[in-house]
Amino acid sequence: MLVVTLRITSERCVVVSMKSKKPKGALEPLIEQLKSEDPAERTKAARALGDSKNTEGVAFLVIALKDKNRHVRRAASAALGNVWSDEAVLPLCATLKDADWFVRWNAALALGQIGDKKTEKHLIGALQDKNRYVRRNAAEALGNIRSLIATNGLIKALEDGDVDVRWNAAEALGKMRDDNATYALIRTLNDPDQFVRERAANALGRIRDQRAVPALINALSDIDNDVRKTVEEALEKIKQRA
Repeated sequence: MLVVTLRITSERCVVVSMKSKKPKGALEPLIEQLKSEDPAERTKAARALGDSKNTEGVAFLVIALKDKNRHVRRAASAALGNVWSDEAVLPLCATLKDADWFVRWNAALALGQIGDKKTEKHLIGALQDKNRYVRRNAAEALGNIRSLIATNGLIKALEDGDVDVRWNAAEALGKMRDDNATYALIRTLNDPDQFVRERAANALGRIRDQRAVPALINALSDIDNDVRKTVEEALEKIKQRA
């Protein structure tokens, strides 16, 4: 059985040694299956390794991120999100540049699940991805890791043409509680989508910046009941902080 040792640096992941070693238990047949000439079998193996949540399979899943078959790469990127290993972080960051949008989507999701701050700049770049689903997951991931250096990128994402990107950006800014986002979130109270307006109000309530009070008072007349309710809650939170 081939076991691969990886060296992770601040910029890259490289193979530094290979040696024979027998993996433990149920992993052995899965790793053998990952070498199959049949891409469907390799895909099944990658999924199963992810389901196992066993870190001994990480090095093999990292190699599978470079598989010539996109379905194998999709399965490997999703699997690494289940395992939550630091060893997978930089390889997943590189995978944000994969030619297949679904692989990039999985990589952004996985990085959000792992929650390592080394991913910040890569995920900020993914906010500009041509695929809206990738941008959605990048915004969500940045919120999960509370990335303060992502504030400007997320503010720009509040104007994205995709409603779910805007929703995730507002949610992320609320999690970060950075008052540098206050004025952008105030503008977002006028978003054409009621769900985005509600998230903007929620975020302003989390940030608790007094500068948002006049705009929130105006938003009490929003046509949507859920928005008005969240605005009331936001005003109460700001009042409690005063």
